[in-house]
Amino acid sequence: MCKPFDEKLIYTSEYAALSANSKGRVKALEPDSYRTEYQRDIHRIIYCQSFRRLRHKTQVFFMPNNDHICTRMEHVLHVSSASRTVARHLRLNEDLVEAIGLGHDLGHAPFGHHGEHVLNDISKQAGLNQSFQHEMHGLRVIDKLAELDREPSAGLNLTYEVRDGIVSHCGEDFKSNTLKPFEGDKNLSKIVDKKTCGMPLTYEGCIVRIVDRIAYAGRDVEDAIVAGLIDDKAIPKDIVKALGRNNGEIIGTLLVDLIEYSKKNEGEIGLSKEKHEPLQALIHWNYENIYTCARTDKYKKQATLALQELFFRLVSDLERTDRLTAGVKELPEATIYDVLATFIEKVGYTPEDKNELIVLDFISGMTDNYVLKCLDEVFVPKCIT
Repeated sequence: MCKPFDEKLIYTSEYAALSANSKGRVKALEPDSYRTEYQRDIHRIIYCQSFRRLRHKTQVFFMPNNDHICTRMEHVLHVSSASRTVARHLRLNEDLVEAIGLGHDLGHAPFGHHGEHVLNDISKQAGLNQSFQHEMHGLRVIDKLAELDREPSAGLNLTYEVRDGIVSHCGEDFKSNTLKPFEGDKNLSKIVDKKTCGMPLTYEGCIVRIVDRIAYAGRDVEDAIVAGLIDDKAIPKDIVKALGRNNGEIIGTLLVDLIEYSKKNEGEIGLSKEKHEPLQALIHWNYENIYTCARTDKYKKQATLALQELFFRLVSDLERTDRLTAGVKELPEATIYDVLATFIEKVGYTPEDKNELIVLDFISGMTDNYVLKCLDEVFVPKCIT
């Protein structure tokens, strides 16, 4: 049997989460002599198909036809990289923060947060006894839906601490400039909404929760400038003075503050009030001038219709073909049905699982452009060639 890699040689803080103290995986794996358990999780995440699809999922702007505008893939890379820097200086577990950072948005729907809201509404309309929120759905993705190449079943079988960090990563409340890990036990399978998520159980999870905000605040400004939505001179001067004039300066300022404040305040992960308040002000400014501006909202109605029409059509198709096992010749000639049939078999749904749940899971994993491809296959007439 392999001897586990000894993390204590690297992560020396008394607050560091070590693999040796992990609550483990649902299914035990043989230890690896060269990788920590959390490093193995990094690799399981980046090699899964759900991670690859992030390159074509919206961060802020739908399907940007510009390589310099951020997608969900770049965002998670930014978060994991910045989180690792913070963890290194606090002598916490760099592998754990990287794994959480890379996986924290695996539950996102096509068309970004707007798609998330649409699927949440659809879930209620379809009578499913659950809301659709990307944090909770992220846990479902890594536990049940994500695929590793040619593995016999779906799901990534990640460690408890990574799973907890992913489901507990949302830090949009701004109630406090500091975070402390949740004390006590969590039954991750019982989490149903953001209220029951609570804070992460590890300091590493707290780092990702804060860095997530830091990573998108300035980046979204840069993307809006590239897209022609705003002029850099429109950003309030007090925010520029406090944080910096571009994304690099903003991230640098906030990460230094996060490291220095957390070093001085042992047992806490946080920003000073002098930097937390302008970060909060910048994000609120972004909401008013970027996220909800007329040009950003322009295509939301179309994105809503696309997801609604595809969802209810696929539910109907599953019902009338007994989940694609009978009468499939009556369906349009479309590759989406082959993909969906393989998906159903791989995940292993039971007869008790509603068709609406299957389609919700299926659509939530789609990229923006695959939604449009599927709509074209299912609804647009094709000529005989």
